[in-house]
Amino acid sequence: MGFFASFWTWLNGQLADYIGTNTARVAEALEPAIVTLATVYLMVWGYLQLTGRIDEPFGAGLKRLVTLAVVLGGALHLWLYNTIIVDTFYRAPTELAAALVGSSDPVAAIDAIWERGGAVAGYLWSNRGLSVAGFAYPIAGVIVWALMGLLCVYTMFLIALSSIALAVLLALGPLFVSLLLFEGTRRFFEAWLAQLANYALITILTVLTAALLLQAVESFAAQTAGRGIAITTVDALNMVLIAMLVFLLMRQVMPIAAALAGGVALSSFGTVSRLVNFGLHQGTRATVGAAVLTTAALSNLVARPRRPGKSETTVARTF
Repeated sequence: MGFFASFWTWLNGQLADYIGTNTARVAEALEPAIVTLATVYLMVWGYLQLTGRIDEPFGAGLKRLVTLAVVLGGALHLWLYNTIIVDTFYRAPTELAAALVGSSDPVAAIDAIWERGGAVAGYLWSNRGLSVAGFAYPIAGVIVWALMGLLCVYTMFLIALSSIALAVLLALGPLFVSLLLFEGTRRFFEAWLAQLANYALITILTVLTAALLLQAVESFAAQTAGRGIAITTVDALNMVLIAMLVFLLMRQVMPIAAALAGGVALSSFGTVSRLVNFGLHQGTRATVGAAVLTTAALSNLVARPRRPGKSETTVARTF
């Protein structure tokens, strides 16, 4: 078993225990807050019933009872949480991708590429000498090691990132399920589902793309490694170029998954620095604009008279 396969096996074992243990802990820690929210939900529902603000009491009441049962059962007692949510978003993407590529191990190709790329780099390193051409061989070997390692690490990074992110999001699931009670907080539950779909798609797209493109890299690496000690720096050029091309293509997996899931693509290069520079550039203008808008809003609030019945309508729309 290669390095990446060993890491993948260890990571799967850790994340499986993490999801089960931390989901139960989150549900236990949130139980008082969720019970309080459910009590407030029932109190406001009763108030709306007494004041006659519900047009269809039976239908609306049945809908709210089902919502309350789903929230309390799913968030506190984890009814079918592992069977439906965890299996759908954590286990199903890997199993689906493995079935599509015809392999039960999604990282086997990564280990094969690293092994053969390392063999090519080793042959180049062994041809070093005191001449000018002799100095070029170890440099070429280091470049091959670096580029093949970058491709393998980035592909493994995508698979590991999706698995770790899914595990953390699923562990926080009871919190987002409880937010289904109120209309104003349901958008957080929808955003949570969108992120689960995003990382599940990253797993599927990464495995499918790797199975398609890494075969070319593996083929070039096998042909180049077959030359043995007779290898030259030019022989490794095609393998290096195809590795760079596949790396650039793998960089597009996260934007594609984010577009399909309706989320925001995660960029692993330069995002923080760009945001900081943009924030520093816009800081002064945003501060002045916020002050102007605040003054205008306060003036409008003072000038506009309050209409009766506004607060009751707002409460009714909350549910």
